[in-house]
Amino acid sequence: MFEVMFFSKDATLCRPHLYRQELCRKTNCAVEYFRRIIDYLDSATDTLDICMYFLTCSSLVKAITKAHKRGVVVRIVLDESMAQHDRSQVMWFYKEGIKPKYKQLDVLMHHKFVIIDNNILITGSTNWTMAAFFGNFENLMVTNESRLVKPFINEFENIWTMLSAMETDSEKYALT
Repeated sequence: MFEVMFFSKDATLCRPHLYRQELCRKTNCAVEYFRRIIDYLDSATDTLDICMYFLTCSSLVKAITKAHKRGVVVRIVLDESMAQHDRSQVMWFYKEGIKPKYKQLDVLMHHKFVIIDNNILITGSTNWTMAAFFGNFENLMVTNESRLVKPFINEFENIWTMLSAMETDSEKYALT
């Protein structure tokens, strides 16, 4: 499977039917793409690993927390500067029992990818914000090609391990 989604400023024309069930006549409808992303998240049965610079889209946050409630192991890495943003959904995750990892580093955590069940990769330029999906020129690629998915799994594990070690070190020094 290999799918590419392009979003553009024309996506604002599709946004009015985002919360209605009407179909769009455009072949590249941003709402249809957006719904497919939710469907991919809804398909998770085991794991959902998310590495995202900026995540403010409540519909996608709800799909992520819904997966968590189904018993899917959800791990989220965010850039700390964006996690502290007013529109960030970090508090919602905590409320739902998901503890995202983020740490102030001397560089940005600028990745934008999701791995579903260690099998499906969603990646591209798109931050998960309504402005990105319905106003910016953005792209997403979805694939289950293992040669593309595997490096992202490794990258997520490396970042997760690094941030976990930093948490452990911080806790260790706080106790002394």
